[in-house]
Amino acid sequence: MNQSRQHQYNYLFALIILFSKKAQWYMSRKLANPHSSHAKAIQLTFEAKGQGHSADDYMVEDRVNSCVSCDARDGLTVHHVVPDMYRRWMPLVIKSKSSRDLLLLCKICHDGYEGHALKLKKQLVKKYDIALEGKGWIQRPDYRAARKAAAALLRAPEKIPQSRIEELTTTVDSFAKGEGWTDLKWTDILSKCSELKDTFQGPDFVEHGECVVGQLMQNTNDRGRWPDLEEFVKQWRQHFLDHLKPKFLSSRWTVDGDIYTA
Repeated sequence: MNQSRQHQYNYLFALIILFSKKAQWYMSRKLANPHSSHAKAIQLTFEAKGQGHSADDYMVEDRVNSCVSCDARDGLTVHHVVPDMYRRWMPLVIKSKSSRDLLLLCKICHDGYEGHALKLKKQLVKKYDIALEGKGWIQRPDYRAARKAAAALLRAPEKIPQSRIEELTTTVDSFAKGEGWTDLKWTDILSKCSELKDTFQGPDFVEHGECVVGQLMQNTNDRGRWPDLEEFVKQWRQHFLDHLKPKFLSSRWTVDGDIYTA
C-alpha cells in the first residue's frame, strides 16, 4: 500500500472513530438502537427535527483527498484545527462535531503551520495561567540524584576519579536501601536507578487543555451554551486561515460553521 493511500485510510478511520463515539452517545441515552441489518449503523428512536445538513453545507460536499493548502496528494496527515489537547475536554455536543475541523494537510504544510499554532498556545499559557505541561507536578530530587549517579556509573566508570565513584556509589546505595532493594544485585540496582523518573503527576494535577476549557465553560448563556468556548473554537479556525492561507479549502468551510451537534 502506498503512503498516500495509507493516509487516506487513516483519515477515514479517524472519521469512523468519531462516528462510533457519537453512536454510543445516542444509544447510552436510549435515543438509538443498533440497526437490525447493518452492524455499523444505528436506528434513531425519535424523529429528528429539521433536515440535517443543508444541501450547500460543507459537511455534505464531495471532497478530494488532497492537502487543503497546496493540493498535494501524497504524505497526507489529518490536522485538528482545534487542537485535540483542548477539544478532548469540551462537552460532547461540541467535540462530537469535530469532524468539521478535521482537515487534510501534507506533512510539509502541517509542520509549517504547527510553528504558528505553538505561538498561539504559548499566548494561551499566559492568558489562562497554565503551562503547556499542566500544573500539579511533584518533583523528587532524590530520584533525580540516584538516576544521575547510576547513569554515570554505568556509562564510563573508568573515566571517573575514585573519590567521585565512591560518592556516586554512596548515593545509589543509600537510595536503594531506602527503597528496600537490599536483596538485589548491584548491577540490577544500577539498572533500576538509571530508569527512575523524578517528576510525577500529583493528586491535584490538571492538564493545560482541561484548565483552559474549564475556564471557558464558566460563562453560560440563556440557552445553556458556552459563548466563550464558541469564540475559542472560532479563534482557532480563524488562526488556521490567517496563517496557513489554504488555497484548496472549500469556500463552504467557514469560521462560523456549526459548533454544536444540536
